[in-house]
Amino acid sequence: MIPPLLAFFGWIPISLLFFRRYPIRVAILLNFIGGWAVLPAAHYAFSSDPDPYWILGNSLPTDYFLTKATVTGLTGLLWVLLFDRQIFRSFRLTFWDLPMLMWCVVPLLSAIANPEFFGQGVVGLLYQLLAWGVPYVLGRLYFSDTASLRLAAKAFVIAGLLYVPICLIEIGAGPQFYAHLYGYQPHRWARAHRYFGFRPIGLLENGTQLGIWMATSALIAVWLWLRHTVDRILGLPTAWAAIILSVVTLLCQSGGSILLFVGLMPFVFVSRRYFPRVLAIFLALGILLFASLRLTNAVSVRALIKRNPAAHSAAVFLKDIGRGSLVLRLEQDERTVDLALEQPILGSNQWDWWRNSGLRPAGLWLLAFGMYGLFGLLALQAVQLIPVIRVVWFPLARSDIEDLNLRHAFVAVILMTAIDNLLNSAMILPLLLVIGGMSTWEAAASAVRVDIQSPGEGDSFEETGLDIIRFGEPQPPVVSRRTSGTFYPNHPGLKHADEVDRVAADKPS
Repeated sequence: MIPPLLAFFGWIPISLLFFRRYPIRVAILLNFIGGWAVLPAAHYAFSSDPDPYWILGNSLPTDYFLTKATVTGLTGLLWVLLFDRQIFRSFRLTFWDLPMLMWCVVPLLSAIANPEFFGQGVVGLLYQLLAWGVPYVLGRLYFSDTASLRLAAKAFVIAGLLYVPICLIEIGAGPQFYAHLYGYQPHRWARAHRYFGFRPIGLLENGTQLGIWMATSALIAVWLWLRHTVDRILGLPTAWAAIILSVVTLLCQSGGSILLFVGLMPFVFVSRRYFPRVLAIFLALGILLFASLRLTNAVSVRALIKRNPAAHSAAVFLKDIGRGSLVLRLEQDERTVDLALEQPILGSNQWDWWRNSGLRPAGLWLLAFGMYGLFGLLALQAVQLIPVIRVVWFPLARSDIEDLNLRHAFVAVILMTAIDNLLNSAMILPLLLVIGGMSTWEAAASAVRVDIQSPGEGDSFEETGLDIIRFGEPQPPVVSRRTSGTFYPNHPGLKHADEVDRVAADKPS
């Protein structure tokens, strides 16, 4: 068994090896997605309670500062500064980055409003910067063009495929891997028994997060298959990868993940622009409406179940089939809303503001509201929804050709996470790489092409799967006339050549 602290410190040299050996984008993906897949969630203090409700996930700062979120954020920042620090010179803060900026600094603002907890606010500020700010900024810098997003898509699919054996074993034997590898896992057996076998956890925070992890991989794999963008992944035909991931997503028996996977499939199958636009706007407004209604308690779940026969019958049915947790989570949120509303503007700056009630809110949105108030909630929702709106609404965000619009698939993935956050708190933070990349249209707005002369004698090329890196004498920067900015052909960190644009240029009209 590996102590979690040893695993965290061991990740420092492992991630350094990634950055020394692989192109910068590949190393970033290995650090964040790989680290999220294999590292322990935190160094948990043991509890004999079979379902310690008070232990939160990695999305918000708690009394666990060292988590997989902060460790991967720290290593990602350190090694980019070491190997490619000049990339930060190209970063320009825009209006669309304000939600993430607010989300990162709101712990400090809440601490100023609650000076008795100022120290916690400073720690929260640092936590948010590492866990949220670093992957977002690196996504803005490295994953804003289609070729980079395609590489990220393949990385998520590969991560899902590598989790397939873990899922299959734990479906039959129960959640075992985390306990054998890292020891105590607080949510290991919480609602683990399912219709057949068990709900797996793997090395993630809980079974619900694993369900979203597999559904995300499956949704992207289906898109890659249908659009014929990638032929094989890990040696498997993309069709087989999509089928395997879809089946395992169903076998994980996480009801919310399955419903979201099926419900968001239209983003993959329907290529006409107006349909994803309408559906995305509808879902985004639904998310905001849900939070508004819950904060005002305009719709009381308890009263509805008590007075409405249909609602009562539905609640009884869900309980009989083992899906009563949905009603339970809604009721828990309802009973803690009044506590959150005691400090509605900047919150209490305490992660356990709900402790005296004996109930913990289920959704990330309400946990954030009680902790950071309306400022924090609006920032959190804007971080998730702004890239969605930009992709499906603004014409400048659609540079892809019609049937290669990978961004629509990622819109579905982000919406999946945003909807899941209404009832759960275990967000997959590596998605911030994609959210950051899709929050800018600098690379997405224009067809970026970097023309490089044919190599002379003595030059060599290495195909990386994303870029073609030229070795030999340093080349002068090439300035594209079709978009602003300077690009360095032989620099994997600063090169933004988009392979899809070459396909589009050669495709007959």
